[in-house]
Amino acid sequence: MIRPTVGIRTKSSDEKKLKIRKSKIGGKPDLPKDFDWPKSNNKSMLFCAQYNLSELTKFDKENILPKKGFFYIFLSLNQDWKEFNGINQPYKFIFSETENIIRTEFPDDLADNQTLKTAEIEYFQFYTIPDDENYKLYEFEKKYDDFYFYFYQPTDEFLIEELYNDSNQMHQILGYDRSIQSSVVYEFASKELGLYLAESSEHKKRWNDILDLSKTFELLLQLDCEDSNTDLSKFGGSGTYYFGLSKTDLENKNFNDIKMTFQMT
Repeated sequence: MIRPTVGIRTKSSDEKKLKIRKSKIGGKPDLPKDFDWPKSNNKSMLFCAQYNLSELTKFDKENILPKKGFFYIFLSLNQDWKEFNGINQPYKFIFSETENIIRTEFPDDLADNQTLKTAEIEYFQFYTIPDDENYKLYEFEKKYDDFYFYFYQPTDEFLIEELYNDSNQMHQILGYDRSIQSSVVYEFASKELGLYLAESSEHKKRWNDILDLSKTFELLLQLDCEDSNTDLSKFGGSGTYYFGLSKTDLENKNFNDIKMTFQMT
């Protein structure tokens, strides 16, 4: 069940020295000339990250993603607290095939303290196993005593220690979700069913529906707010954003219906 995953490392960078089209978190985005900046409640969203797919294609061992183009992430601020709230938060996950792009200035209604410092992204080969509460492990948990302690935990730790220089970073593309709480595929399914944040009794009643639907979702990308090379934490604390989509949409390279969820320690 070990799956190839695109690992992400970051390092602080000088925006002026970073070439256009480079994958990065924060800074000024490199966007198509006719790009319409996303808004929520008539307020411009914060630009969080851009991912140049041509830079990571050699690490996409399952040949899932397009060979070129960009992913862009924009997130909204809670207008009262001026921070990310993570709960039914407006967001925009954009796939653009356009490579004719320019470094773009921020909209006038984004204050200086509502922008993010620049961190350059470096991709590498990584591997993940399912979250310990993922449905794929149910049968193993039933069949083997102490499955978690004798197999799952040491395997997970080995992968991180051998392949990820900074095990605290939760950035990645594809593979299995490294969730802070329970596997995020259940949250993707809950959102699809309109059960996100519903009463626990309703969740229990519809658990089989959630479980069945969760099997149709895949993780696409994780964005870690606690990364010290960025200042995402000033808006998102210690949380991580997870973006996913249906397996069918991923196979068809359709990125128009992206689910988002947010987990914190």
